[in-house]
Amino acid sequence: MKKTSKLMVTAIAAAFALTSCASTKVEDARNKVPEAKADEIDKVVVIDWTDRALGEISAPTWLKNMRRGNSDAFKEQWKVEPNRVVKVSMATGKTEATAQALSRAGFAYTQAAELNQKVIGRVGQGLNDVGQLEALFIAASETKAEMTGLREETGFFQKVRTTNAETKQTSEQFIYYTVYSMSKETWEALCKKYLMDMMGGANLETETQKKIGALFSEMKEDADKKEAAKQAEEEALYKAQMARLEAERAKANAAAAASNAETAKAGLKAKEMDAQETQTKKAVEAAADLASFLM
Repeated sequence: MKKTSKLMVTAIAAAFALTSCASTKVEDARNKVPEAKADEIDKVVVIDWTDRALGEISAPTWLKNMRRGNSDAFKEQWKVEPNRVVKVSMATGKTEATAQALSRAGFAYTQAAELNQKVIGRVGQGLNDVGQLEALFIAASETKAEMTGLREETGFFQKVRTTNAETKQTSEQFIYYTVYSMSKETWEALCKKYLMDMMGGANLETETQKKIGALFSEMKEDADKKEAAKQAEEEALYKAQMARLEAERAKANAAAAASNAETAKAGLKAKEMDAQETQTKKAVEAAADLASFLM
């Protein structure tokens, strides 16, 4: 019995080790390793950009702030009405035209990803069941953002050269930023439709749907972020939920592997018993034959 228990523990440990290797670790290994040396990091340099010939800098303050979720500097510089919501979309391409086209075409996707992150980050933290969290993640990922009522304010490109730290080879590509604005009513309608479409998603339980619905007023008011810290908080919550989901998946995989190991072990044991039974039967038959011969 003790031998059987030890074998079970060994099998489960081996199965867990195998499944752990195939799944994303929850812990962030970057916190446990020393900072990379300068010669181990790819070098990225901006070599051309919009209005370079006019002496403008490659990363204007308004663009930096926009990437952090604060559009105040942009509104002031570009004379955009304070009550409009401003959003930015970015894409890369081998040419400026390609990057610009992808930036424009991908704007709806960018906004869906932003709303996705907010929903998973805020609602996901209150879910204890991995099935609910996974259903929420799938629904949020598949729900689309339909963009209407937009006004393209401007675009900005950067041409960057990247030098590979290992091979020293260089490559160049364009990054294009497209800035749009919309009325607060348009943003409100977008948030409302996105959340309503999500709540109609398959496998979402009523309690989860209530939590999603409660987000509406918050998302409507949070259209134009004023602090980078708020965006960082949302991203941290989002990453924590994804780590939790991966951890639960790894745990389920380990349990399934352990179950499979036990099933295989039981099957092997049954085969061994069948073999022993067959051997015993043959021994009995041989003994009977011998007895009949001696008699």
